[in-house]
Amino acid sequence: MCELFAVNAARPVRVNAYLEEFFSHSHKRKDGWGITWRKSCTNTAAPAQTLPKPEGHGDDSDVYLYREPVAAWTSMAMGEFCAHAIDSCRLEAHIRLSTCGNTVRENCHPFYATDISGREWTLIHNGILFNEELLATYDRKEAGQTDSERALLFLIDVVNEAAMRSVGDLGFDTRFQALSEAIAQISNLNRLNLIIDDGEYTYVHTNTNVDTLYFRRLSADAIVFSTTPLGGEAEAPQWRPVPKNRLIAYKEGRLVRTSAPHGYVFCETILDLRRKFGDDWAKVLS
Repeated sequence: MCELFAVNAARPVRVNAYLEEFFSHSHKRKDGWGITWRKSCTNTAAPAQTLPKPEGHGDDSDVYLYREPVAAWTSMAMGEFCAHAIDSCRLEAHIRLSTCGNTVRENCHPFYATDISGREWTLIHNGILFNEELLATYDRKEAGQTDSERALLFLIDVVNEAAMRSVGDLGFDTRFQALSEAIAQISNLNRLNLIIDDGEYTYVHTNTNVDTLYFRRLSADAIVFSTTPLGGEAEAPQWRPVPKNRLIAYKEGRLVRTSAPHGYVFCETILDLRRKFGDDWAKVLS
């Protein structure tokens, strides 16, 4: 599966060592890489000085987003990027092992979208969506071919509908409630490790029956997330599993809100059966 890494902090923290270790895993996850951060809370000269021109979203955008459909360890851009000091309080990184879609830039994470208020959202996903009934129409709207991009487009529509019902109120409570209900819906029969950023809050979700997403608190106001604990044996005891089957929101490195748990736990055994037997996997259990 893909791997995820993210930072949420009150002030920029140095993340070079984590990123270098994280991207080294791309020897096995070779189908693309990507990174995004908020310009307003990241200190690095790398984009302006060394990287190819990033994907732009207008001069007023606070989002820097760069993606490549190659293994990160082979990327000159990634190497030059990590050669600079990277201090960030809002960052997401992804290395891709594809389950659907070609190896092209449009299928690499992170994904980006805006809601009706102009708020900028980014998403990284680890997992696979077998039950896509709620996402069925989004294949005509997405730029790429992934279930992950369809999930983001669906969530943006949910947030927009909630805002319209609230007469345009896109406050945190409105966003969190809409997201938590929608993510609970699409967790049914799906493996859904998600990290989402809306420019103000970082939202985290995992629903696997084994631990597949972890967090490490760097300080009272800084936290990092990863699908694999980073930092070697010295830091291993400081990583903890993210609580499962609920949406969790962080702001400036601090826990803000946790939803009630939903009942949709994804069993890794089912994933193995699906890989082996395809659509006939359920008959094996009957």
